[in-house]
Amino acid sequence: MISRLHTAAKISDIWPAKAGTPFLGETFTRNLNFSTPCQPASTYANLPAMVATRFIVALSLLLVSISAFADSPLPLKPEQKEWLCKGKRFERAGWIYLHIEGEPRERGFQHGYLLAKEINDGLIATRAAWENDTAMDWPWLVKRAATMFVPKIDPENLAELEGISEGARAAGINVSRDELIAYNAILELQGYWWPNELKKIKDEPVPSGARESCSSFIATGTWTKDGNVVLGHNTMQSYVDALPLIIEDIKPTRGHRILWQTTAGWIHSGTDFFITDAGLVGSETTIGQFDGFDTNGIP
Repeated sequence: MISRLHTAAKISDIWPAKAGTPFLGETFTRNLNFSTPCQPASTYANLPAMVATRFIVALSLLLVSISAFADSPLPLKPEQKEWLCKGKRFERAGWIYLHIEGEPRERGFQHGYLLAKEINDGLIATRAAWENDTAMDWPWLVKRAATMFVPKIDPENLAELEGISEGARAAGINVSRDELIAYNAILELQGYWWPNELKKIKDEPVPSGARESCSSFIATGTWTKDGNVVLGHNTMQSYVDALPLIIEDIKPTRGHRILWQTTAGWIHSGTDFFITDAGLVGSETTIGQFDGFDTNGIP
């Protein structure tokens, strides 16, 4: 297991104290002076990985054998080039900063195209871990997850997932929307849904798959020195998990701007730390020994 303390800061240090002060994502953008990605697809399809490949002896051959998600980049359509000019990416100290904006499909395309390499790496690791831990095929999970979730996912999220798939394919990474759904839901599927499914085919007791692995706190008022909000969270996870190395700044056409830490290809934080330009912050901790996964609920 590895642990990374990824959020421990006074909200006043990163949040505008006065009206008109730039949102944190805008401050990052101004300070780093990176260019917009109005370039050929091959430039971004071959971006170097910031994290060294992690080999686990028991999985190494499997990881190599399923690394064939890559394909040739596709020519970009005029509208796709316009979308990409709104997105930005840079790398610093092992983190990847991503800015996306616009309508759901546009944001998804920017995400999928600019993080195609990292999405591929995450899918390889997630697929290998699932098949090793459960002895069930990844395509089987993808099909079950799509049947369970697609009718209940709202149109905006579905459009964003479609966009990520479209962007990744344009950059040469072959991934479907349904595969992205399973990938996004892997924490719930493997930790909460799969143990219940396993009970149906096994006679002996099945332990919960969810690890009690994260810690979080939030304090404000008299509990902090100056009365401002202090929020902290750490993430504990396996070495073979797809790492949440993305700091994503989301500027939707409608709604509030969001800044969070996430994993490439996900439309939720996963590490569950976020801050919005409305001043809302949030965090979470894992629910261990949970046995109430509702397959009819909204994902």
